[in-house]
Amino acid sequence: MEHHHSEQHAHTNKGNYWLGATLVASFLIIVGYLLWHNWPTLMLSTIKWQREINGQLSDLLYDAKENPAAIYSLAGLSFLYGVFHSLGPGHGKMIVTTYLATNPAKVKASLIMTVISAFLQALVAIVLVSVLLVFFNSSMREINSAADRFITLSFVAMLLLGVIVAYRALKQSWQLYKQKTHKHDHSHSHSHSHSHSHSHSHSSDCGCGHKHFADADSINQATNMREYIAIIASIGIRPCTGAILALLFANMVDMYWLGVVSALLMAVGTALTTSTIATMTLSGKKLVTKYLAYSDHQHSFTPLVFKLFGGLLLIGLGLLLLNSQSYGMSPVL
Repeated sequence: MEHHHSEQHAHTNKGNYWLGATLVASFLIIVGYLLWHNWPTLMLSTIKWQREINGQLSDLLYDAKENPAAIYSLAGLSFLYGVFHSLGPGHGKMIVTTYLATNPAKVKASLIMTVISAFLQALVAIVLVSVLLVFFNSSMREINSAADRFITLSFVAMLLLGVIVAYRALKQSWQLYKQKTHKHDHSHSHSHSHSHSHSHSHSSDCGCGHKHFADADSINQATNMREYIAIIASIGIRPCTGAILALLFANMVDMYWLGVVSALLMAVGTALTTSTIATMTLSGKKLVTKYLAYSDHQHSFTPLVFKLFGGLLLIGLGLLLLNSQSYGMSPVL
């Protein structure tokens, strides 16, 4: 009776899993289609908004030269720029949310990753503008051209990150499949070679000298740190456009230090918003993963399926951003 109840419970859980998986997949496909379809409109709206706020930043920088009180308004606007700017479409949030939603990650590591990425964007902008101004006496057009090259490089890095993540997901899935097959064959051979009846179940290390399989967490642990570094590089190498403009405007009014402060405050605002988005993404993923994992077998493979999907999504987004840039509509964050 208990055995029949257990089978019925497992069958119900399996049905819930496939229902949940179908709903999640449908949701992601719909979101992806809407994003692709509305991308030009989103970009045009974002570019229009950025031009307006850039005008306000430049006005405050000019005012700050005559009126020191304007510095506080500039500081507040720079912080808010980072906060609201990072709510719009942009490759940094796409990388973070896509990766965290589809790969094993912990809250602490994710927060550190998003904060470092935000400040690295500001530092790249500061170093880029400073070097071009001091050593090469570059014009605004030349600096913008150099920034565009960095932006293209960041999109290529995003594309390569997607390739790496997808490749590792396929590789890890194949390894896990072979290990589980080996475990099954090993257990089967034990049941035939022992004449006396006893229960013999293998864990990841049953004491016979070697591991038969590794769970998904231990397989993914080895590559997480390298992937985090790749994410930080792919986001951070793209200089913050707002920071570049603030630095250029500040240089024009001989208050370059104020441009540096503005750029760092933008990074604080960006880090705050992106970290919040990352935490929300992880919370949502935790609920979905818990619902989908109905058995040990499924619990092992589910994260790898998500990881593969995340890698493919990053590849698609990388191609989309490169294509958008070729039409002069690259995102501003």
